[in-house]
Amino acid sequence: MRLSAICLLLVAAAGAVACSAKLSASDPPQQGESRAGLVTDYASLVANLHAAGASVKPGKEVDQPFFSVTGKMIEVHGEDVQVFQYPSAAAADAQAAQISPSGTTVGTTKIHWVGPPHFFKTGSLLVLYVGDTDKVLKALDAALGPQFAGM
Repeated sequence: MRLSAICLLLVAAAGAVACSAKLSASDPPQQGESRAGLVTDYASLVANLHAAGASVKPGKEVDQPFFSVTGKMIEVHGEDVQVFQYPSAAAADAQAAQISPSGTTVGTTKIHWVGPPHFFKTGSLLVLYVGDTDKVLKALDAALGPQFAGM
């Protein structure tokens, strides 16, 4: 009797592990994840975009007076994208909380963009794309998840 109970427990445990592995492998990516991998910093964003087939070129540093860190430019499919890496996800969250849903105000600064702004966030990264090129928006959405602010 005791041996059959142990065998039953082993079969149940093996089934639970198999079901768990199957479910986690088919779950859709969470915000900040893509099929190519998890984006955690500037380098992994560039690598993720490359792996997804996007044309990406690194650029110069960029300063925005309404952000507390200096960013780096990347060119995605020929369009400028600004990437701001904060010391922690909490610091990036605090900065993101200052951005209005439309992306036209950051804190007390009202911004008149040359095109529609699109703000993305994952982990300690804030990413800003000002433009409306669908190919760029799709690449950023795939790498970072949906935008949290902008038009």
